[in-house]
Amino acid sequence: MPATPALGFISMSFVRNTGELQAIRRQLKAFATEHGLRLTKVYVEEPGPPHAALDLLDSLLESVGQPLVVPTLHHLAALGHPAQIRDHLRHCTHEVLIATKPAERTC
Repeated sequence: MPATPALGFISMSFVRNTGELQAIRRQLKAFATEHGLRLTKVYVEEPGPPHAALDLLDSLLESVGQPLVVPTLHHLAALGHPAQIRDHLRHCTHEVLIATKPAERTC
């Protein structure tokens, strides 16, 4: 069974440098592969006007139910309130998958 195409999104507001960006890209790709997905494109939002975020939304509108992989839910803040954006995308049949596992509580 071929892997399902998916998109990725990273906001540079939550990334320190290009080395970390590359590590996050690898993490998204590995996560997608583990879940039977193939990242066809990873949009990277630079600080300033949300150009990549709008391109991402255009791509999602052109697809039917294409999943979106993000490092954390916070990365969706470029589009609005992250939880509301996730819920809206899910309502529009686009599953939002979070690649980073939450930290375990230590106390």
